[in-house]
Amino acid sequence: MAGKRGRRAWCKRLAPCVAAGCAALLASACSSAHTGAGRLVPARIVGEVHGRLATDRASDLVAVDFLTTSHGYAVAEDCAAGTNRCVAEIGATVDGGRTFSWRRLGAGAAQSVQFVDPEHGWVLIGTYDEPQRLLGTADGGRTWRVVQRGQAFMGAPTFVSDAVGYAIAPGKGAPGPMDPTALLRSEDGGRTWRQTATDGYSPADADFVTPELGYVAGWRCSSAGGPYGSCQGAILSTSDGGGHWQQVQRIGTTETGNVGTFAVDFLSPETGFAALPNLAGNTMGGGLSALEGTTDGGRTWRPLQPAYQWGASIRAGWPSAPRFVDARLGWIALSPGAGPGAGGVLVTADGGRTFHQYGAADYVAGSLDPVGEVAYAIVAPMATGGWGTALAVIRQDGSVRQVYPATVPSGGLPPQGAEMLVAYGTPSDPRALLLSRDGGRHWNRAGELPGRPGLVSFAGARRGYALIGEQGYRTSDGGRTWRAVGPRLKDPPTYARLFPAGVLVAALPDGTARRSGDSGATWSTAGRLPRGTAWAVSFATAETGLAYLGDGRSPDLYETRDGGRTWRLLLRVPKVPRGEAPGQNLALDAEGFGILQEYGGGGAYLVTHDGGRTWRTLELPELADTAGLTVAGRNLALLAANDRLYRSSDGGRDWRSVAPSFGR
Repeated sequence: MAGKRGRRAWCKRLAPCVAAGCAALLASACSSAHTGAGRLVPARIVGEVHGRLATDRASDLVAVDFLTTSHGYAVAEDCAAGTNRCVAEIGATVDGGRTFSWRRLGAGAAQSVQFVDPEHGWVLIGTYDEPQRLLGTADGGRTWRVVQRGQAFMGAPTFVSDAVGYAIAPGKGAPGPMDPTALLRSEDGGRTWRQTATDGYSPADADFVTPELGYVAGWRCSSAGGPYGSCQGAILSTSDGGGHWQQVQRIGTTETGNVGTFAVDFLSPETGFAALPNLAGNTMGGGLSALEGTTDGGRTWRPLQPAYQWGASIRAGWPSAPRFVDARLGWIALSPGAGPGAGGVLVTADGGRTFHQYGAADYVAGSLDPVGEVAYAIVAPMATGGWGTALAVIRQDGSVRQVYPATVPSGGLPPQGAEMLVAYGTPSDPRALLLSRDGGRHWNRAGELPGRPGLVSFAGARRGYALIGEQGYRTSDGGRTWRAVGPRLKDPPTYARLFPAGVLVAALPDGTARRSGDSGATWSTAGRLPRGTAWAVSFATAETGLAYLGDGRSPDLYETRDGGRTWRLLLRVPKVPRGEAPGQNLALDAEGFGILQEYGGGGAYLVTHDGGRTWRTLELPELADTAGLTVAGRNLALLAANDRLYRSSDGGRDWRSVAPSFGR
């Protein structure tokens, strides 16, 4: 059964209130009118689709349902490694999926979630070949109770109101070309179900517009007609809740069960779409179904797309049921199947006459829920074979942005002023230059770096320096354009920071400190660092800096006050058990506030407020990997680790995980 948006059912229930004077409520809660042009413009995929779900939870997202673009729900399963023992969880969001409040629902694999209004929702736990439980809530998810136990469902039950729902279940009879199925109806919120006859057809999909008006896509099979038998496909409609049916579309006969998607999607009693099976069969890599539309309740249908091949620009995969948000804008999620099929999503903005395919080689789209002009989807990167999931927003121009779990820049967080933070790179956009002006909560793509950077530093909002391989580059327009500057550096710096007036200080692997007064065009040797490996270097001003030096067992902290010309021992760093090497993250500001990762592997983090003379241990979550560390002003600090972004606004005493958002 094609899972319907809870928002759509909610809007249908609210529709009668328009005549009673609540049109404004309906418009604000249910707005989904497509206001854009009917032409889709191919866009570069700019987004954050991770290689795996990396949060403080080990769960995989399974299904999603949004009532509005900000208010929604997701279900996840947390399975023990190497076993089928899973715990189902549900999360609620009020900020468009950036953050969720999670709670456990009990043992079993989560399958689906649906809300028909802000109070009434259902979650299915378990698959049809194992014990299943249908849970319900009448208070917006604060409490859940088992409303039905033991009934086998094939796919998710779909509710049209807080009382009436429909589902497809395994039917009775011998297995044939296609296993028999049955349509079930509930009139008490899912507590009891009764079978509804469908004129001998086994439903493959069902969609009800109201509790009485619905459509079924089904098969009527027999053992005659060849070694595998034959099946006749048809679309049926009912106007009395399944008491009587009439055939509105005859599909044809097939001898194979590998025919792809057969599904219906109705927006209103008149307007609907049908994905018709490919009777010739599909390859292991998938095959697209034909697509047809109706504007008169199924009495007549118009062909929109032929079966299997929709044009040279569309790569076949295994499509899900079509999901239309209005008569023009629709979405079809794709998975690659068992062969070389494509992933991503198909989008139409002209009622199915033309489609554009996005993300074919980038991600697999699972549960997909259109709301307005965007669709929320559970996605997994193609490169991982579907391992690891995330919640993404896919826009009609094809751009995809991961919203949960929140991603962090994959590059560093070089020190900046308190009014601006700089980072670079995301998992799918490694050359992006990112700027934040609100302490790391929101990031905008300010420009593109000339290549994968080794170092990036900005002095203010416009002037910046980047090291790409052995070549330096500088920008004077905030990263929109770059030009090569200075000689190629055969021994590139391991640390560099740009200060106002074009002063650039750097530390090299050979132990020398370098300076440039013209943003990297020319360089001079300032001095030599004390003996030993320079694990971490940080300059607070063009003249003052710290260096964490020595061998891996006993590094110490040195200070310079003349731009790297001379160094003196500042203190012997307190030793703690460490791994193979000390940490390589050190940040310091001009006011004396600094943070040092004392050793790698998520060990001790130390904080100073007097320029490094005294230190105390920070209380941080256990961190396996640190991608970036910065301080900005006397109190603000950001730490990127474990694919999360941690922020402190009180000088390192209290740290909170933030869910950053990324814009263009």
